[in-house]
Amino acid sequence: MRPVAHLADRDDAIAFAAFHTLVAPALRAAARWPLCRARHAGSPCRAPAGTGACAECEATLDDLLFDAFARLRTALAGPLPATRSGEPVREMALLREHLMSPRARDEDAAAFAGPLATGGRDGEPAWLRAARAQLVHYPLRHLEERVRRADAVRRGASARPDRDLRQAVWAAPLRVDAAGLDMLILAVFRVRRGVAEPFEVPDDLRERHGLTRADASRRMGDALRALREVNPAFYAANIGELGSAVPAVAAADPQERVETAAGRSAARATIRRLLDAAEGEPARRAARRSGYRAVVAAVCAVGAGRRGAPIAVAAERLGLAPEPAGRLVRRLAILVAAAGVDWSEQLTAKSPTGGPPRRGGRRRAR
Repeated sequence: MRPVAHLADRDDAIAFAAFHTLVAPALRAAARWPLCRARHAGSPCRAPAGTGACAECEATLDDLLFDAFARLRTALAGPLPATRSGEPVREMALLREHLMSPRARDEDAAAFAGPLATGGRDGEPAWLRAARAQLVHYPLRHLEERVRRADAVRRGASARPDRDLRQAVWAAPLRVDAAGLDMLILAVFRVRRGVAEPFEVPDDLRERHGLTRADASRRMGDALRALREVNPAFYAANIGELGSAVPAVAAADPQERVETAAGRSAARATIRRLLDAAEGEPARRAARRSGYRAVVAAVCAVGAGRRGAPIAVAAERLGLAPEPAGRLVRRLAILVAAAGVDWSEQLTAKSPTGGPPRRGGRRRAR
């Protein structure tokens, strides 16, 4: 048994053992999804082998735990942390008072670890609520944004890309076009957040600058190309290879991108190989072709200006995580742009064996 009172022991080793027993499960549980969103585009974080998280997330969790421990030890040894108005933090005062009380000597830290992690319940001790607020929730403030920024800086990206684009001398040519500047700032933060379609211009931004969807799509592409010319290093660090897909899906006329794609005939041959099933083909392979057919149909819907969710369709029909689903959709979008939206949509309307279209004509993309 590790008494709760051990958190206030003079020996740091004894205190940390009790602190880890009480706080670590709650801190790990609360930090799990912010870290998944920040580093893994919302997919679960898993260790290469065994249980636990990946090496980067484990390191972040360790840092959070040590920082929370240091915060507590400072409050126990000296003045309490203060609010902005200069008042001592009431919850930390309550926690310190309990840890130094005789009652804490008889309380098992392991027995309170579960209640601390599962959230507040009626009738739980006031000191436990205070511990949750100060040792779990407080260290995780703005965790998602802090991790994204730190990871971006580690990759060589800008800590404040919006400030650089609005103020840096090298970015002056980009500020001539107000709409393009807004689109660049939006695109950089969307790429950093792992958004599925980072270069799609939202309606509010498009309407603010009085642009049609086609104009907005072209202006986004022009702005990104200008950024790459003005500062290749900034572009590579903050946009990277994702920029090669701009704006493939949202282009008003995909035929305009034929010259930069693999060529119409080659693209059509590739799409046919993906979608056309052979007689007697194994069920698993036929199901996968059917999944590709659904994704291409969704890409065509977006390319034709209709509603579609190709990344969601790829995730559902092909069993892909969001990040690989996004990469697949970007590749298929380039192929569809080269092959032609109308041609690709007609192909998806045919039966898997290449026969006539199903009854009811074209299949609506989900």
